[in-house]
Amino acid sequence: MKNILKYMAMAAMTLTAVLGCKKNAPEFPEGSGPVAGQWHMVSWNSISGGQADVYISFDEDGTFDLYQRVYTVYYEHYDGTYTQDGAQVDGTYSDGTPWGCSYTARFPEDRSRMTLTPSDGSGDSVYEAVQIPDEILSGLLSGSKAGDSGNSGFRFL
Repeated sequence: MKNILKYMAMAAMTLTAVLGCKKNAPEFPEGSGPVAGQWHMVSWNSISGGQADVYISFDEDGTFDLYQRVYTVYYEHYDGTYTQDGAQVDGTYSDGTPWGCSYTARFPEDRSRMTLTPSDGSGDSVYEAVQIPDEILSGLLSGSKAGDSGNSGFRFL
């Protein structure tokens, strides 16, 4: 009887250890998912007529790179960190400035697009999954490479 109890206790401890080590995948509400990937803004109801062009890369390690041409003739690069809790995404720029608000991320089934809805109600922005062009990643089209100095001060997120 003692041996049976001993084996049952060892089996229970082994099962607990195995289940305890299993990494749980994050849970996302229906229509949402991880934002990791490279994205190009295709619409934003606050700006129209080609006044803005925005690329965002969200890496799986919790970092992001934002390349924006908003109210300028050149691209500005910002980076920082982000966190995602379910559909909610928050971030902080590398200089410690938090994003202007939180966003809710939604996706169609094929994940070809991402809609970010800001918590401040300023209007959805829609992105397509793309590879960010090399000329943008390299800084070739940035203001600092073109002789302009400084950023416009406006940060898209």
